[in-house]
Amino acid sequence: MIADDGTTIPAMWNPDGVPEFYRAAFAAMYARVKKARVTSIFLTKQTTWGNPVTGDWSHISVQPPASLVYREGALTAGQAMAAAKENFRTVATALTEFKPVMLDEALRLLQAATLARSEKFIGPVKWLRALHDRPKGKLGENILWLAIATAPEGYCHPKASVIGPLLDDIIAGLPFAEIKARFDAKMHPLAYQRPRAAPTAGNIRAAEELVAKLGIAPSLERRFARLDDIRATWLPPARREAIKAGGVFGHIKPKDGADTVRPVNMPSITMTWDKFVRTILPDAQQLEIHVPYRGRFIAMTTAVHADAPPILKWDREDERNPVAWYCYNNGSEASQWRLTAATWAKVNAITPFPNLWVARPMPFLSDGVILVIDGAADIRTGQGNALFPECLREDIHGARSVIEAYSRSAPMEGQDQASACGYDIRKGAADCLLRTLAGTSWTTYRIDRWD
Repeated sequence: MIADDGTTIPAMWNPDGVPEFYRAAFAAMYARVKKARVTSIFLTKQTTWGNPVTGDWSHISVQPPASLVYREGALTAGQAMAAAKENFRTVATALTEFKPVMLDEALRLLQAATLARSEKFIGPVKWLRALHDRPKGKLGENILWLAIATAPEGYCHPKASVIGPLLDDIIAGLPFAEIKARFDAKMHPLAYQRPRAAPTAGNIRAAEELVAKLGIAPSLERRFARLDDIRATWLPPARREAIKAGGVFGHIKPKDGADTVRPVNMPSITMTWDKFVRTILPDAQQLEIHVPYRGRFIAMTTAVHADAPPILKWDREDERNPVAWYCYNNGSEASQWRLTAATWAKVNAITPFPNLWVARPMPFLSDGVILVIDGAADIRTGQGNALFPECLREDIHGARSVIEAYSRSAPMEGQDQASACGYDIRKGAADCLLRTLAGTSWTTYRIDRWD
């Protein structure tokens, strides 16, 4: 094992507590392993390491926990280990070419939120920049191996992503306007990681073989999500029952007086989403959104079959979450979502984007929340079932052109039962008009930014 500081710890052979006869042998093995150089990540699908019994003899063996057993997907354990070695080489090369000052400048541009969808790449660039600060020599090499082993998908290929061209543009000294135009063109939602041409016959055969091997054919069928499919961080509290007056004269209504107050009309209060969540939302009995004529309306989707194998980056065997989402480039009209513009609509729930529900969230995909609007549902049809390449597991990217071609024509089921559609609020795009009910009064808030 590799500790955070780069020191290695043999996973076996600790001589403490070993019978005296074996202690010297264990100590020698421990020392030999500890000073050895790390050359690869270790992966195996074997559930027993070693041979427990041969004939009349029992031997040293290990039954590893399930978390250490490799779950074979598109790659065998050997192929995945080879891929990790290639990732090590790729990242080491990137660290040689991209100096700290270059990465610092890239971070400055990305964090300014002026480049399209820049939030996707802040994490990967910070990750690469932090590796420059690791110690030299063997400890630094070990830390790099640890980073490769635990990196989220996509982090280990900085030169192949849009980060590489961005850094090249910075190094070339291009003016900001040109850097932005080039970056935004690469990140256009209709271009980023989207195939430019129809899949070939060979692509289709290879994709069929991969889908059959992984058993993910049922996973390609999608439907609209319902309210009970999502993980809400806010729901409107149940209405309290009216308190009945007690005593003999409890049925008599008192004269209007000091206990009756006419609500004071106030102009809308402008604040950030972060402050709204911290200070206003906890006391809100109801929440409504003022429906714009056109805006970032969004739908959540999920697998038709509850037992379908995971195909999304954030959907894992040990933490199932098949929910995804889609929205329209440049927004869509309220009428397309069964909503009436310029009216107030009830918010039934607030949920983070599905890629944030898991133990290891992936904010580089989308970082924000979805307001689930009562009665909202996309009435447009014939748009496919919204399986996008950037959301698919990395080991099925080889079939992404075929999957996208399939997705463009596959139906999205469950339109009549859709109850998890709403409005998108995220970092870099948090602007809407909300109102909350507290007691008997409504207060209006204009959200002008995330934080």
